[in-house]
Parts: sequence; structure tokens; C-alpha cells
Amino acid sequence: MRRFKLVSADWYVGFHQWLAAEYWRAAGAGMADDDARVLERLLGDAGRVLDVPCGDGRITVRLAAAGREAIGLDLAAGEIERARASGGTARFLVGDLAALPDVGEVDAVVSWGNSFGYLTPEDSARSLAGMRAVLRPGGRLALESLTVAETYLPGGVAESAEYAFGGVRMRVVNRYDAAESRVESEVAFTDEDGRVEHARLAHRVHTSGEVVRMLRAAGFADVALSDGEGPFRLGSPRLVAMATA
Repeated sequence: MRRFKLVSADWYVGFHQWLAAEYWRAAGAGMADDDARVLERLLGDAGRVLDVPCGDGRITVRLAAAGREAIGLDLAAGEIERARASGGTARFLVGDLAALPDVGEVDAVVSWGNSFGYLTPEDSARSLAGMRAVLRPGGRLALESLTVAETYLPGGVAESAEYAFGGVRMRVVNRYDAAESRVESEVAFTDEDGRVEHARLAHRVHTSGEVVRMLRAAGFADVALSDGEGPFRLGSPRLVAMATA
């Protein structure tokens, strides 16, 4: 049996740089237009929107281009620097998902791109409470996850997998820790020049019902679940939770 080194709780700090950042930028670019289309429908007339974590700003800049006052926040300073260089009217800040800085009151918060599950359950609860705190009364949170149990587990957790985007290949070896409901992964990134970088990552696998309970515990009401296009069901490709402050 393969022996895994412990994946730290703060594995995401410093993760999104170099080849990992190149890979995820390329992967996200292919989904950006569709994600923006879904969000434009879900956000309605929300004028001031916080996108967290925003990565390289792929969604934030599209929200701004649609006429919204968009703020992007991410812990990866290099991605924020890249986002600022993209031009447009969006505002970008370096900040922690687990401890949101004061950005002023917003009409909507977007937590997109499968970041839910990065944190420990305690930090996830703190993060959701922070999102609730920055929303105006009646404001809405749009939260996306591809790793809730009903989406991720029906087909089983593959022991290994390989993907390629933007000239970077990612090889993944997975272990599922049932006691923690946590997928732990060892990854190797290789580019076309033969550079290789190694990293570890992990996702907590929450049930959709647990997500709803966490949102309500954070002070949200009227939580509605979908897959972004229709009702959320067992085996849906993703969960989109809309919650009202």
C-alpha cells in the first residue's frame, strides 16, 4: 500500500504558484465564460459583488465587464498581481478566505471554482460567517462545489488520474480518509520543457445536507440547491448553493 505523507490543514497556502498556477489558470479559462453566464443569471441585479477566492480574476473581470462593481480577493499574491494587470474596472485584494478583510458591504458574494472544502470544518464555518457578515441584508451568496459527497463519491475515488491543460500535465495519486471525509492527493506537474514540481492538496467532502446546515449556522436563510442549470440530485456534476443573508 502506498504511504502518504500527512497533508497539512493549510496546504493551499503557497500552492497556487509556478506550474500549479499555470495549470489551474488554463483549466479555469475554458470554464470562465460558462461560469460567468450562470452567475449573471443567479446574481440578478446585485451591483457590488465580492469574488473569493478569485484566483487570476477570470470571473471577477467578467462580472465587472457586465457592469457590476466587482472585487476579487485571493491569498495568492502572484495571481492577484496577474489579475490587476488584466485591466478593466475590477478591484483586486490579497486576503485570506478563512479570515476575510473588511471590504465594505456587498450585494453578493461569489465562492466559485471548488474552493469550498479547502479548509477545516472549523475554518469553513468561520469563512461562511465572514461572507455572511459582509453581505447587506437580503444579499446573496453563490457557492459552488464539485466535491460534495453526492457529486464526488458515487463513482468512487480514483486511486490515480492524469489531466493536461495549457501545456502542463498533472498526475494525481489519491487517498480517501473515511474518518475525516477527506480526499488527500499527491500531485506532480510537468510542463513541455520537462520541468517537474510536486505538491500535496486535500478536500473535505461534505454532504449537500451538511453544506445547508453550515450555511444556516452561519446565519443564512432560504438556502436553495441546484447544479447551476436545474435541480441538484445524486450524481449531479456540481452543487450550486444560493443562500440569502
